Amino acid sequence: MNDLQKTYIRNQILTMPMKVNQELSYKDEKFNRRSDYYNIIDYIDKFLKGESINRFLVLPGLRDVGKTTILFQVYEYLLKEKNINQQNILYFSCDRLRRTGEADIFDVVNYYCETFHNSIIETLTQPVFILIDEAQYDKQWALNGKIIFDASKNIFMIFSGSSALKLSNNPDAARRLLNIPIYPLTYSQHLKLKYGDYKNNISDSIIQMIFEGETHNSTEVERRIMKIYSNFRNYDISEWRTFLQFGGFPSSFYQNTDDITKKIVNMIEKVVMTDMNNIEGINTDTQNLAFQILNYFAFQNPGEVSIGSLSNLFDAKKPLVTKVINILEKTQLIFHIEAFTSSVKRTTKPNEYFFATSSLKHILSLDVGNAILEDETAYFGKLLENYVASSFHNLDNKSKISYKIYYDDSKKKSSDKNVDFIVQRGLEKPVPIEVSCGDKDKSQIKHAINRYKSTHGIIISKTTINIVKKDNIIYLPPEIFAFM
Repeated sequence: MNDLQKTYIRNQILTMPMKVNQELSYKDEKFNRRSDYYNIIDYIDKFLKGESINRFLVLPGLRDVGKTTILFQVYEYLLKEKNINQQNILYFSCDRLRRTGEADIFDVVNYYCETFHNSIIETLTQPVFILIDEAQYDKQWALNGKIIFDASKNIFMIFSGSSALKLSNNPDAARRLLNIPIYPLTYSQHLKLKYGDYKNNISDSIIQMIFEGETHNSTEVERRIMKIYSNFRNYDISEWRTFLQFGGFPSSFYQNTDDITKKIVNMIEKVVMTDMNNIEGINTDTQNLAFQILNYFAFQNPGEVSIGSLSNLFDAKKPLVTKVINILEKTQLIFHIEAFTSSVKRTTKPNEYFFATSSLKHILSLDVGNAILEDETAYFGKLLENYVASSFHNLDNKSKISYKIYYDDSKKKSSDKNVDFIVQRGLEKPVPIEVSCGDKDKSQIKHAINRYKSTHGIIISKTTINIVKKDNIIYLPPEIFAFM
């Protein structure tokens, strides 16, 4: 480490309590905490009680999704609620460190132990907490984390950074670290952070309703949702609509739509130009192809996309298209769903692609003017479809139970129409789902229920303003589904 870097680390120890106070509020109002924070705090509490297994947490996620705020809130928790001495908590950013020299996490932690604990890493005698932001700027972050983890059971580490962390994961470190991906906010999380914390005991009821087809507690679910809204101060009745277009990122709470658009476009450019640049074999042509594919996904109607069609469209070789899409998925900008068919046939079918949050689709469309050219109801239907897909995708990633989402591939002739999604919990019967921002008839869902021998189907639309079950079809308003 050079002298400038040492000065930076010393200043971090001295000034962080003041900086945290400044960064965790807006107009004198304290930021609320998201569920990921409480998950992390649980691991910290176990560590302080002597458990040494999960003490290397990695928080990968899109830029601007709120990871730094979580680290600051963890710092505040340690300092104010657990009474940890500020010299026992080190927060630093590898991005900031890199501006004055090479970013090397091991060197920083070693210097910190020597300077503030008169020790080497191996001989630490008291618990210390290392909170590292933008860890991907140390190209050896995973190996350095592994070495520190193995050297001392008195160090609890959290490495936060862009999704590039996942791209450069070290197989040896993978056995030590615990990945806690930080996803864009759901609508329920958005409301919690923006308007005030509340206990979301609605999610499980909605999940149960979707997968079990029972609506006996629907009135109670609606009552609880109304109670939540009634407790919000200055609630904007267009919040849901605005969320579909610009939500998912905490910074959107305090910016106008023009600023949000610029910020997210800039974030996407950084993911492609900076995060992808960390991967061997990525060049300017590859990055240009990544932008072309993202714009294509933003403009198109939801539907399967073959590698061959993209290869022809962009005059690029199939292996390169496959590579770029795989990388874009690892950055968490997009994800795919597969056809609902046998596992053997599934490998031969094209995928459908969606964005991590509907706002990414909207803002990429808006950036080149495409969003204003479409029928409004149909356009918002696309955004809602993306939101539904991402909701089930994230539910599967965060749950111990398997919640899979597929697209319907059963159409036999051009006059047939498939439903939008098939969802399945574990090995249970599949549940067909139709999505629309306007009214929706029941013909497609009835055919799908019969085709897949399902017990029921779900229509997520504005066909009804309340949860209604007619025969074996549940009509679920979008703003109620959003609490899942």
